[in-house]
Amino acid sequence: MRSVRAVGGIVIALSLLAGCRERERHAVGGTATGASTASVASSAVGPVPREAPPHSSDGGASDVMDGAAPAEPASEWETEKAWAEARGVVIEPNATTVVAKRRGKLARSSRYEDTVVVFRPDRKVVRFVATTKPAQMPNESISSVPDVDGDGRKDLGMVRPGVYRAIGDVTFGVPGHPRTAFKLVTEDGDGALPAWRDLDGDGVFSPRERAVSEQRGYTITGVYIHYGFEPEGRVIGDRKRSGPWTVGCQNVRYDELDAFVEAVGGPKASFRYAIVHE
Repeated sequence: MRSVRAVGGIVIALSLLAGCRERERHAVGGTATGASTASVASSAVGPVPREAPPHSSDGGASDVMDGAAPAEPASEWETEKAWAEARGVVIEPNATTVVAKRRGKLARSSRYEDTVVVFRPDRKVVRFVATTKPAQMPNESISSVPDVDGDGRKDLGMVRPGVYRAIGDVTFGVPGHPRTAFKLVTEDGDGALPAWRDLDGDGVFSPRERAVSEQRGYTITGVYIHYGFEPEGRVIGDRKRSGPWTVGCQNVRYDELDAFVEAVGGPKASFRYAIVHE
């Protein structure tokens, strides 16, 4: 009887050992089914490299526990969503949201220094170079830029960071060359957007000017997302034009406007538009 029991114990031990090894093979070699591998649409800025798997900071063994498959790196949509929401912009599921990342000095700029990130309902992102700053000095002969402090000089405006709404089914452009545009309003539908004003006319929105603008409640109206021109220039109308074209609007490049319109859902689309200073 003792020998039978001993044999039986050996059989059970071998079975358990085999089961452990089988589980090890499944844990190390297997991959989780249904894992998301969402692709990222191409854009003007170009693809952002995927994050590398976690590793130890001292160059030693991986931080991943033995026997566990490495975690999937975050998708581009998830990475951009985390960035936006850390700055107070909620990315709603199943909806289009555009986040404009304002970069550099808070001043008039004749270059495209900013980026707009389009969050699509299919959990993909598309990026475009853009500007959220005025580019040209105000023309004294037109009324589109007001003199808000009554000193006889027109005061450029810049839309303050915040969350707005973009409404399509409009056009904007050089006379005789209109193209698709989107009008910006507040989330309550008001066309007067909170703004900073360049009160001394030097093209810079200084801390003092920003503080005064906020205290006095300055706004800017007639703001659109519309085309600017390529840095190398394009002949439109009677002359060649280059770079951003705005005294307060938001610009995407002329040659990328169609792709932007498609990314946000077409010329009649309506979507949330957030400006964040990066």
